[in-house]
Amino acid sequence: MFPTLLKLGSFELSTYGAFAAAGYAAAILRLKAGREKWGLGEDEFWDLVYWLFGGALLGGKLGYILVERDLSLLWREPRYGFVFYGGFLGSVLAGWIASRRMKFSFLKLSDDFGVALPLGHAIGRLGCLAAGCCYGAHTDLPWGIPLAGDPSRHPTQIYESSANLAIALVVARVGLARTRDGRWKPGSAFLLYTALYAVARFAVELFRDDDRGFVLAGLSPSQWTAAAVLLAVGVIAWRRKS
Repeated sequence: MFPTLLKLGSFELSTYGAFAAAGYAAAILRLKAGREKWGLGEDEFWDLVYWLFGGALLGGKLGYILVERDLSLLWREPRYGFVFYGGFLGSVLAGWIASRRMKFSFLKLSDDFGVALPLGHAIGRLGCLAAGCCYGAHTDLPWGIPLAGDPSRHPTQIYESSANLAIALVVARVGLARTRDGRWKPGSAFLLYTALYAVARFAVELFRDDDRGFVLAGLSPSQWTAAAVLLAVGVIAWRRKS
């Protein structure tokens, strides 16, 4: 579609990279709005950002290696090839470790994370559209776009970007508002995000046609992960009420 945003001599700035950076920046700015509520100073906040960023990169790359079942991808494609759910789990684990080290509430962080993450993800997915990856199957619908040798494919990148933006708004208006006024327990807004994204991701995967690794019982790795995550959220929510 539009893989290179800027080229100056031998220097190239990929459009995917620019959107990914913009997504990270938007998520960081959204998280920064909740810094004082967690009792973090400026330096501690940026330490937390590095933890989350490192966890996302490491988890995303390990997820890609597991899906493709090829360890050599670690050094053959160090800058490309990441799996969202791997990055998600990596950043959650990193955030938990950071909260233990810095002694702040992980649950309060997670609620703000449930808004910041889909906001940044919505922007980052547009980079996938520009790069021509994560494309959809053929469609005769009027909004089909030309990608990967097909004149009309589902714009799955836009589907997921739109879903993420809607989720960010719902979690902010419904989940975060209720956790802050005490109607919901801390961490509930994050669980709401996790459940909504799992449903959205499972649905979007139905329209994808790119290589997503192995397929088991007709479901992609992301669909299996989304189903497992949704089940886990249900169990956690049930136990928190009991």
